[in-house]
Parts: sequence; structure tokens; C-alpha cells
Amino acid sequence: MFIPSFEKLFSHCESVKLLKGFLLITVCVIILGFSYQLTKTERLGFLTTLAVLNFSDSSLKNDVLPNCVATSRWIYDMHRWTNLKGPYSQGSQDLYLERIFSIIQSTNKYFVEFGFNEPNYSSGGSGANTRLLHEGGWRGLLLDGNNQNEKINLKKYFLFANNIVSIFAENTVPKDLDYISCDMDSHDLWVLRSILQAGYRPRVITTEYNSNYPITDTVTLIDPTIIGDRHILRNFTFRFQECAWGASAGALRMVAEAYGYTMVGRVGYLDLIWVRSDLLLSDCYKLPSFEWYFRDAAIGHLFHRAQRSPEVLSHLVDYKTFVETGGDITTSNQVARQILKIRDLPCFAEIQKFL
Repeated sequence: MFIPSFEKLFSHCESVKLLKGFLLITVCVIILGFSYQLTKTERLGFLTTLAVLNFSDSSLKNDVLPNCVATSRWIYDMHRWTNLKGPYSQGSQDLYLERIFSIIQSTNKYFVEFGFNEPNYSSGGSGANTRLLHEGGWRGLLLDGNNQNEKINLKKYFLFANNIVSIFAENTVPKDLDYISCDMDSHDLWVLRSILQAGYRPRVITTEYNSNYPITDTVTLIDPTIIGDRHILRNFTFRFQECAWGASAGALRMVAEAYGYTMVGRVGYLDLIWVRSDLLLSDCYKLPSFEWYFRDAAIGHLFHRAQRSPEVLSHLVDYKTFVETGGDITTSNQVARQILKIRDLPCFAEIQKFL
């Protein structure tokens, strides 16, 4: 017996001009289901999917529906992994990546991971985000300031906004690679920004974020090459900036969303996970808000050693102000100080008077 596709059922429903709203669309599908002698299981499964998607009239367009993913529940369900540990990754990155690529699929199985932090995949470091992928046949470029290993294509570089693109080019990184992992504990935001500005469009990105800052703040360490220190490439020595390292979730959000990425997960107090927005088909279903991922997190508390030296304050900027002023470093630094003074965060309690 001929059973029509769900898309065909929807096209019949849409053609009935008098039917409006979710309830009437549901009735239409039931009627059509009976007329085509669908089984009870088939009707129930389809109606359950429809309820989850919560379609509006505007979402029932023929040019949208055939491309729709059945449900966004997988994104919500992944949140239960937030505080778990993957087979190899420091947190649940392995779990997230496996699930995400099972949905959106991979293309070239090429990755880049910077801030690799170990000489090989089995040395017992903090946990590479790409080890499980590597064991599954993926290949790519690994970058670290202190380690190199030809066997796994690990190259030794300190990365900055003004050298990352040339490094990608020298190593023939494809523009449409599948995955980038950003974890430098430093000026990560600016390196990622340069990558995206250059036209690289990975399907998935993970970015380490600084949970000592509230998610509404857009504070970040400045990249020294942004302020014109051209000698830094030869003389750079990495120093972890305690609780002021890296960038806030809000700052990373600005960069990611500006280049067409949507957040789909949070790995504890470690990473944020972004998927290229065109792969999510957000016209089909409602995605969680950015704030939803942090509803059960103590963001803004002290998670690293508090700052004791005011020197770090000169290296912080408010990224939102930086963008709005066309790159005014002085003003961006002043605004960052004002934000931190108002916040009175435990990270800066010992140097509050210098704000």
C-alpha cells in the first residue's frame, strides 16, 4: 500500500487555507493519516515529532520543510553531559563532538587544535579534544607553543592574531574544515577572530571561556600584536594570568555570532561549543537561548587564583567597546576597568583599588 511522505502530508495540510494553528494542523495530519491508512505507531510518532517542533504557520513552507531536521531535542539532551568526562578529553568534549557530528555529519574529517599542551596523544596531559577523532581516522593540524611531533603533525608555534592565518596557509588547512579547538588560556579570542576573518568556516568550534566573568560581560585579554608589539613573536614567553586569563563567555559569543555560529553546548567551566548556524536549520525549530546553557552554573565565582598584581589590568579590554569604537584600545581598557569595578568580582578583590 502506498504511504505518502511526511512532506507530502504537510503540503496537503498547507493547501487547506482554512486550517490555522498547531491544533488544526494536527487534526489535518490525523485525518490524512487515516485516509492513507497509516499505522497507529506511524501516526503517533509523527505527531510526537510535530509537537516537539511546535511549528508555526510560517514554518510550513515547502522550501523550508523538506530540509528540516526532525527535532532539536538532541541539543537540549546534550546538556546532561555538561559536567561529565569523556574518554580522553578534559571534560565532556568527546561526548558532545561525537553526538554533534552524528547529526550534522562530517565532510573532510579535518581538525585543528591549538593549545595542544602535550607532546603526543598518550602522554597524560590535560586531555586533547581531538584524540578520539584521531583514533577514528580524522587528521589535521595540532599547534602548541612548547611541543612538536611530526608523527601527529604537531607544530611548535606561539599563536597571535597576526600569524595564525599564515600558519594555516603554510600547513594547507582547508577553509571548510570540520572542527577547530581553541584552548590557549590567553588571547584565544583574537586568534579565533583572525581565523574567521580570513574566511575559514569550520562546522564546529570549541572555545575555552573564563568562567570567572559573568556571561553578560565581554572582557578579554588583549592580543599583544593588536596593540602593535611586533617584537612579541621573537621574545614571547607565555604566562598564565590566573583568574584573568582568556575571554569571557559574552566576548566569545560576540565573535562567534558575528561570523554565523550558534552555541549548542557548554562543557562545565571549560569550553563553549559552537556549530555553524546554517547547519542547524533554525527556521525549523526553537533553539535554546545562550543564557539557558548557564542556568545551573555558578558563573562569576572564583575558579582560579585571585589576581594579586595590578599589572594585568592594562592588558584587559571590553571587546564590545573595542568593536563599537573601531578598535580604540585605550577606551576599551577604561570600560573594562569600569565593568570590573562595578562587578566587584572575587577575582580582582585584592587589586580592586587599582580599578
